[in-house]
Amino acid sequence: MTYRSILVHVDDGPRTPQRLEVAAGLARQFPAQLVGAYLVPRGDYSPFATALIPPDLVEKRLERANEAQHAAEKQFREIGGAGSSALEWRAPVGDPIEAAVIHSRYTDLVLLGQPARDHPDHAFASELAHAVLMESGRPVLFVPYTRIEQPIGARILIAWKDARESARAVADALPFLKDAKQVRAVAITPDAEEKLRDVLVDKQVEGFLGRHGVNAQVKRIVADDVNAGELLLSHAADIGADLIVMGGYSRPRISQLVWGGVSRLILGSMTVPVLMSH
Repeated sequence: MTYRSILVHVDDGPRTPQRLEVAAGLARQFPAQLVGAYLVPRGDYSPFATALIPPDLVEKRLERANEAQHAAEKQFREIGGAGSSALEWRAPVGDPIEAAVIHSRYTDLVLLGQPARDHPDHAFASELAHAVLMESGRPVLFVPYTRIEQPIGARILIAWKDARESARAVADALPFLKDAKQVRAVAITPDAEEKLRDVLVDKQVEGFLGRHGVNAQVKRIVADDVNAGELLLSHAADIGADLIVMGGYSRPRISQLVWGGVSRLILGSMTVPVLMSH
């Protein structure tokens, strides 16, 4: 198993170049086709508002949008071309969230940026991240907005949990795990007394990884769910991890899904890339 197609989210933000550099590095590493998807918040005016706006202002707005798209494509081809000769540029029309989900489904790995709270498009970035992770059926690599060392994946921390999402993430991350120099698996448990089932589960995931040539043992840390995210980040820093692998969780709230507590904390405080699967 490897990644043969990587989709990276491209927008007009200042953090896009780092995301493209990471994507280019991965496309070169595996190697893979690199797809750039230009996805930005829709700024459509309602028919009523359009009728009130002078035509020249509407035209200027369209010109600025076209210029921004062309600049983003140029940046994608310049940076992405250093990692892959198989580049594909896409600027889907219509709803950008729906387009992101559809285009992500037909690639092996999706690269998105960490939703930055200080950015005016934070709400859009959060909705995009949640929709792609929960609905595309593909692993998502979130790239932090802080500067990171490259290449990534030499030292990996697996946030292990006996759940479908965690098992999916481990399987989806195998291309990274097989190339890693060091892999640590950590399970956060609220009970200090290790149960037989815990031992058996830990041995199962260790055996699964071992059959793929990955040497890793599960270490259990006692903590409640409230502190689980902080402990994972602290442990990642302690071992110098440059990639975290974990399941992406959500929970229902009225008529929508929201991030689970640990997933939300990790995405808000991450300083290294995080690969999530749902």
